[in-house]
Amino acid sequence: MPENVVYLHPQPEPIAHYLRLGAFHRQAEKLLAAGRLPVERVMVEASAFAHQKDVAGQLVDAGRELILDTNVAELSAVGRYGGAAKSAPWAHPEGPLQPEHFARGSNHDVIGMIARFAVEHKFHAVQAPAHLLESSADAWFGIDRQACDDLRSALDAAGGNAIAIDYSLTLKYGSLRDPAQRRVLIAGLKDLPFDNLWLRVSGFGADAEAPMLRRFIAAAVDFQQLDRPIVADGVGGLAAVAVAAFGAAGGISHGLGEKERFAAGDWNKPPVPRAGGGGREKRLLMPGLDRLLSVKQVELLMAADGGRRLLGCQDRTCCPNGHNDTLKDPKGHYLRQRAKPLERLSRVPEARRIDDFLRHDLDPAARIAETATKLNLADAETTEMLRRTNERLGRLGPVLRDLHVTMGDRPHAHSPKRRVNLMADARTARR
Repeated sequence: MPENVVYLHPQPEPIAHYLRLGAFHRQAEKLLAAGRLPVERVMVEASAFAHQKDVAGQLVDAGRELILDTNVAELSAVGRYGGAAKSAPWAHPEGPLQPEHFARGSNHDVIGMIARFAVEHKFHAVQAPAHLLESSADAWFGIDRQACDDLRSALDAAGGNAIAIDYSLTLKYGSLRDPAQRRVLIAGLKDLPFDNLWLRVSGFGADAEAPMLRRFIAAAVDFQQLDRPIVADGVGGLAAVAVAAFGAAGGISHGLGEKERFAAGDWNKPPVPRAGGGGREKRLLMPGLDRLLSVKQVELLMAADGGRRLLGCQDRTCCPNGHNDTLKDPKGHYLRQRAKPLERLSRVPEARRIDDFLRHDLDPAARIAETATKLNLADAETTEMLRRTNERLGRLGPVLRDLHVTMGDRPHAHSPKRRVNLMADARTARR
């Protein structure tokens, strides 16, 4: 009988999967309408909200958690404020946001505007206004910590006491690697009123080589001292699954076929005018290679003898008709394949997740990549891509297995809890 069931071990905490809505919000809307959007948490950027308002409302009505990215980091950087970010409601018309714009009593009340916006549009959570840090000694860090406190007060005053705050620690990879800087950052974050810590690290993402991935995991676990859930932001692919499997983060965030790597190397440099234009190149996910490839490259691989059988989608719950369905619904295929290993790992006890990841994710990908190098292709560029992919995946296994031995059985980062906005719940209940 159910009441007599006794669990010998605690139920494993599920890995939180966040989708940054990004440029492909209409595709996300279609997946939601079809009941095929496999994520429960969605991040919306303030700069794009005017175009995504209707989709955001549908997500809330469907019971998805909605988080606001304030885009303050972009709006304060000379190389970014004039781009898409300028559409955020608190962008300053005369240039990048300055420290005085975050001060109490400022005429350009950034914090007040963010709080009122979050309340008006019924967000479940909002990221505290924070900046790209050059180092732990960056003056912005002190301003950001005060802004987090002030945002809590502003939300409460605006009737948003049910709206949670997350903190996005946006920094350079070198700062993350430095133990002394990590200690300063952790001490500075300790007493702030936020739920989840988001780590957005410039230079790191889905294409991380073995040494970088190892160092990221080893550094990120230090932030468990805060006893807050950790989200690895702007990370996709096997790198993201490895971060979750090793317990360095309890949540993963990326876009819909984009934002799998964060790069801010040019943010503090004046923008360079670019010639030409055009839309984004269509790219398809090849999970076996852990890569997004151009349509041209995918067609070459599918046309090769054995290529479709090796690299086409074999998951009939995702693409019942194989590669033909991938072509028809590339974003759905992408999201289902990105969600699949996280959903599986969520059912695995934390102590077994690394072994499970190595056996079910990394090792099969390494074997597929090695086999793919034997495909007979006429295109030298695609052949070279397969060679580099094989080498990268082949290096990951030994390095991560050694890290597993070195780290031992450490506690895993907590998984973020789903936040419930009482106003949004009431709205849903009335429908």
